[in-house]
Amino acid sequence: MLEVKPVILSAEAVDELRAALRYARRANHRVMLVLLGDNDGNLVAAAAEAIAIFWRRHRERRGEGVLYVYHAFYDDGVSRKEMFAKLVGGEGVAYVPYHESEKVLGRTFDAAVIDLINNLEPNDIGRLSGVVAGGGLYVLLMPSLERLKSIVTRFQSTLLTPQYTAKDLRRFFEERFVSKLFQYAGVMIYDVDGKKVLKRSECPSSVPKFKRKEVSIPLEGRVFPEEIYRLVLTQDQVEVLRLMERMYEKVEGDRKLVIVVTADRGRGKSAAVGLGLAALAHKLRRAKGRCRVVVTAPSELNVQVLLEFARRGLASLGHKVEAVEERGYLVGLRSKGIEITYTNPLQAVAKRADVVAVDEAASLQVPMLFALLKRHRKIVYSSTIHGYEGAGRGFSVRFLRRLRQLKNVDVREYEMYEPIRYAVGDPVERWAFDTLLLDAEPAPITEEDLKLVNEGRVVYWAPDPEEFFLRDEGSLREFFGIYIMAHYRNNPNDLGMIMDAPHHRARALRLENGKIVVSIELAEEGPLDEELAKQCAKGAWIMGNIIPDRLIKHYKLVDFGRFKGLRIVRIATHPDLWGKGLGSRALREVEEEARGEGYDWVGAGFGVTLELLNFWLKNGYTPVHLSPERNPVSGEYSALVIKPLNKEAAVYVERIAIEFKRRLLYSLAEPYHDLGPRIARALLRATPGVPSRPDLTASQVGRLVSYAWGDMTLENCMDCMVEMARAYFMGNYGFLSEEQELLLITKVLQAKSWRVACEELRVPPPRAMELMRSTARAMCAELLGIRSEEEGLKYLYLRLPA
Repeated sequence: MLEVKPVILSAEAVDELRAALRYARRANHRVMLVLLGDNDGNLVAAAAEAIAIFWRRHRERRGEGVLYVYHAFYDDGVSRKEMFAKLVGGEGVAYVPYHESEKVLGRTFDAAVIDLINNLEPNDIGRLSGVVAGGGLYVLLMPSLERLKSIVTRFQSTLLTPQYTAKDLRRFFEERFVSKLFQYAGVMIYDVDGKKVLKRSECPSSVPKFKRKEVSIPLEGRVFPEEIYRLVLTQDQVEVLRLMERMYEKVEGDRKLVIVVTADRGRGKSAAVGLGLAALAHKLRRAKGRCRVVVTAPSELNVQVLLEFARRGLASLGHKVEAVEERGYLVGLRSKGIEITYTNPLQAVAKRADVVAVDEAASLQVPMLFALLKRHRKIVYSSTIHGYEGAGRGFSVRFLRRLRQLKNVDVREYEMYEPIRYAVGDPVERWAFDTLLLDAEPAPITEEDLKLVNEGRVVYWAPDPEEFFLRDEGSLREFFGIYIMAHYRNNPNDLGMIMDAPHHRARALRLENGKIVVSIELAEEGPLDEELAKQCAKGAWIMGNIIPDRLIKHYKLVDFGRFKGLRIVRIATHPDLWGKGLGSRALREVEEEARGEGYDWVGAGFGVTLELLNFWLKNGYTPVHLSPERNPVSGEYSALVIKPLNKEAAVYVERIAIEFKRRLLYSLAEPYHDLGPRIARALLRATPGVPSRPDLTASQVGRLVSYAWGDMTLENCMDCMVEMARAYFMGNYGFLSEEQELLLITKVLQAKSWRVACEELRVPPPRAMELMRSTARAMCAELLGIRSEEEGLKYLYLRLPA
């Protein structure tokens, strides 16, 4: 790396930076230098000078050198990158464009230069705030504070819908971002154009020298080889390995063994699990000749660290490891008798494995977590509490509470605390957590609060956006804390969207004492002008108008575009207050507000589970769309529901719902062959019916009669039963029992085998077969007027006319 002498950084700035770096190195913390300015040459030169000063102080390399992150799609971003490269040289610097920045997760650098001029995206900040080692330096490149107010960043442009322009952006997130920079110690701010220190780092001048705690490796009673333990850095990681040794035990009967590892980001959780899997695979392969491990997570990006440390672990034990890569990502490891493979969660449910590891488990829906548990006997769940991929304590609330109640499951848990890359109390981590609300928690609920809820002393709150987002930090943290606890997947961009998107708004239910108990995010959708609606009908995607887009695209009613509605983006109740009707109360309040403001509909989209679907149905919402594919992460189909708020909109919703019902009935065999039958029944029952009679030939009726009252098999008249079932559900008839309807859906409309249908419905085959014949008889009576074999005789003896 070339030597760069200070030209842009003033003597005061150099002294301040050196002092901050002395503190960082001694405390094993990171510090941050924010460079503000509108002259690209000054910005880049100052960044190069700062990195040169850093390297003179930082003689011992702890990571991969310097990370430089830039926007490859902007000419000026590329130009700044090239200027920096000329000043510092290419050696020891990794140049990574933002669209590939996910690949640096799990890697460690000594310093990072992050160009935020073209874009200030919350996810980028969250993703990159943990990649620098203790003693390291972050350098942020930003425009002047005045110019920042006029730039439309890449992220902000994605928040605009056809109904709004750039002048409508609220820009609250960037205000929060800048405000938090000025609030935190460990952050130094410098104006490169005016050569002026705007904020000192405020780091302590004296701090005890950091010393990592001694790691105690177990010498006796150990299952895993010592070589594996020699690869860990903290005692927390040792304890995780000790816990994972239990996975080597033989599991008898229907017993299952589950280990749960949780930690804030940067605690070495994935590394420890990866080493544990390597040791397990080594031991199991020696014991039984072969070991198959399945690793799953929302994305292959989430498991890069885990797989890398599994590779290191296997290599330390003398295995020749073949790495399997796809699109530049590690997706598998192979060695003689050992296979460690990444698959998405939906595929993992169907795979066979000796051990399954679920990384970032809190990012998966609870039904998917239990589906994995049902399929496999030994599972390691690991999850981030606070951090870029964190789910707060929601993982415990949503999943662990139920997991602990299962009698045949032996659950062992461990929470890791000691950071790997840097020491506890790191100022950059504290700043990032606060700025992005990564550690937000809902308000604690007391007995007095429960009394207020039970007495209905709850009010609907429409906060003033500027006051709420910029000045009411307590309420904002409570609001977002509920989302983190109650929702399976959150990321920092959610915060940026609700703060800046002009068509999004925050609403809440609050107790009389001010505590937030329900958080609601709404998005205005529609109206679309006629030309836009026609483009949508032809297949164009209309930004930010999900419900009008899907309904016009699939049902071709372009006039639906003239309606204006509110989509409920997210609604979440405080986990301590579930089951008390607060969610339904919140919906009624939203609907009342929407009517008062002249909206035509309220709707929502969500991953379908029976529990969630029933919530919307009981509140009067009508299903109108179902995605043709399951989400590979959640394993669920996505549904849209809608409630019209006036008669004109109701006419369109009824027409669309009828078309949806018809489409669903003709699609249950494919693509919805694996849709849960109870979900299918709920969707069919919740949509309006139309007068419908089966369209059968005389010959088909004859075969149906022979099946209903004779010895003919179902397989010989499946065409007849399919037609009868479609007519029954299309007409919303109700003369069959729930059990009969579920059997019709599973066996007839989804065309499943008797074995699969009986397993899904938990009905013995003889009973299922008799139930189907009785169903056929009932449908013959009600839909064809044939109540006995005698009444159907004319269809058994057919003759062609002379």
